[in-house]
Amino acid sequence: MPEVDTPVLLALQGPGETELVAAINATPGITVTRRCGDVAELLGAAGARVGAIAVVTASYLGIDRVLVARLHQMGVQVLGVASPEDMDRVAALGVDATVDGAAGTAAVIAALGRLRRVGPPPPPPAAPGGASGGSVVTVWGTTGAPGRTTVAVNLAHALAGFGSVGLIDADTRAPSVAQTLGMLEESSAIAIATRAASQGRLDAATLDTCFPLVGGIPVMSGLTRPDRWREVPGAGLEVVVSQARLRYDWTVLDVAGGWESEDTGFETAFAPARNGAQATALRHSDVVAVVGAADPVGMHRLVTLMADKPRLQAREVVVVTKLRSAVAGPSPAHAVREALARFAGVGEAILVTDDRSGLDAALMAGEYLAVASPRSPALHGVEELARTIAGEPRKRQRAAGRRAIAGSPARGR
Repeated sequence: MPEVDTPVLLALQGPGETELVAAINATPGITVTRRCGDVAELLGAAGARVGAIAVVTASYLGIDRVLVARLHQMGVQVLGVASPEDMDRVAALGVDATVDGAAGTAAVIAALGRLRRVGPPPPPPAAPGGASGGSVVTVWGTTGAPGRTTVAVNLAHALAGFGSVGLIDADTRAPSVAQTLGMLEESSAIAIATRAASQGRLDAATLDTCFPLVGGIPVMSGLTRPDRWREVPGAGLEVVVSQARLRYDWTVLDVAGGWESEDTGFETAFAPARNGAQATALRHSDVVAVVGAADPVGMHRLVTLMADKPRLQAREVVVVTKLRSAVAGPSPAHAVREALARFAGVGEAILVTDDRSGLDAALMAGEYLAVASPRSPALHGVEELARTIAGEPRKRQRAAGRRAIAGSPARGR
């Protein structure tokens, strides 16, 4: 039985396209099925399953990491053709192979042969899977206002005693880290970083710009408005998180709450995913803090989320905030633990006492809770969470780290 030719899609610019088409069609085992005039036609051809390998040039309008990720989602390999000075940037887009455009059609044909033998790209990994560098901690939780941002901000401050920390506001629905810490940001640092990452241009200088010091901790501000969520695609955020992992011992991400499963088939690859940032953060985390509130509504939401959430490869730590007897009875800690064990199968949980006055003081000052209200009872839960994530406490180092942070003159405001 004769071997079926591998269909090739072309999205090229330059005078050599006609010559390359003739060379591919003259090579046994591969054939050009579509010469695409724009990105929409390229995606349409991939979605129609008429191509297995896409050959694209770096200068082609719309070629970025997001497009490459969509093509991979539809089972299409991507071969990037670039000039010598642009090879590294194109490789950073996540293509399967790169070719120096100056090497001529023979080099492209050889690369197509190698990709054809390798086969379609595997699905993306579900977990960081041995990624080098520090640890990524994602603060997630229920919808509503259980205090995810409050936990994320103050957890980052507490983890600073265990090493370097970077805080990222990746909440595309209700970003509020900048407001919590009093950052006067006119632009969105996460949008700048993910845009650079999507274009293969995220370097150390750009990352430094996106992580100004706020109270001694590097903080990447979130979106200025939730309707800009398309500016934080999962493919770009993945690169930002990977770079932050290499830079910091602890990278803390604040993400949107709740969970809505989204289709991941090739049919949905034509449009960005509304919860792509959240899904990417959860997939690439080492630890996920699942936050819920200790009142009847909050506990119901937490129990429901624990039942409906996706299977996470990361270590999960349940955090219950706003613990108070007014809504949980005379023994609120016992009531919360009993409810979690009975209805969610959660044996251990970190409890954070409700301290409205201390948290209000921190919010008004745009400060971390340990700085604005160092005697706040809510700090005990946050510090216990940091110890749980980081391992055995080193009290002397943690105390020194906190003094250094509290006394830092750099606020980034």
